[in-house]
Amino acid sequence: MGPIMARQGTGSVVRLPAAKRASPDARRRPTGLGPHIDIAFTHPTVTIDAFALTGESLDPHLRLSAERVREGIIRPESISVRVLLPRIDDEFRLATPVGDTRDPRPLDRLRAIRERHTTSIGHVLRELQAEGLVPSVSFACREIPVIPMQKLYLLNDSEVITGFYSVIRRPVLLDDDEQIEIYDVLGLAATLHHHSAAGEHPAPESVTAVARARRWFEHVWSNAALSS
Repeated sequence: MGPIMARQGTGSVVRLPAAKRASPDARRRPTGLGPHIDIAFTHPTVTIDAFALTGESLDPHLRLSAERVREGIIRPESISVRVLLPRIDDEFRLATPVGDTRDPRPLDRLRAIRERHTTSIGHVLRELQAEGLVPSVSFACREIPVIPMQKLYLLNDSEVITGFYSVIRRPVLLDDDEQIEIYDVLGLAATLHHHSAAGEHPAPESVTAVARARRWFEHVWSNAALSS
């Protein structure tokens, strides 16, 4: 199943059409994001398109890849990263406090997490270009007015990794050291699944899934998203 997002205030759903049911040996298996980003960075041209809540999962893996570039282990010639993010406004219905929905601090906390990681991603990529290690680097973020229920990563236009977010009730610590209980969104520990259209004989279901993910991302990026 592809990305599923509930539109704010309407309850309607936007979904990327799923590929036909795969054969047992071609079904998506649980995977990790890091190893696939490592492989993506071994190519001369690296492209990463991500749809995520904050960029928190992507940030550390890009930092590790940047260190491999500095160590001379890999030498990409071009890196392009685009990140689609939800618009976190007053109508956002995740990361809200239990009982008192008027308290703005949990959303402020979520915005701060997003700002920290997107700033980090942009900084680490621009440093590679400034240091003369990667000739061409681009990074952009755009927002869409949706509540994400699933994350998606499209790597080098040939690999798709997806995973569902979990919404749980848990205590969090705010900047003023007050602890409150919120309905939080967890993605770092999400089970991820992988489709690949690379190689000589990719599974037809995976080829379809990658193509649909690519079309979905391009459509939303070009027609529905605004620069953040």
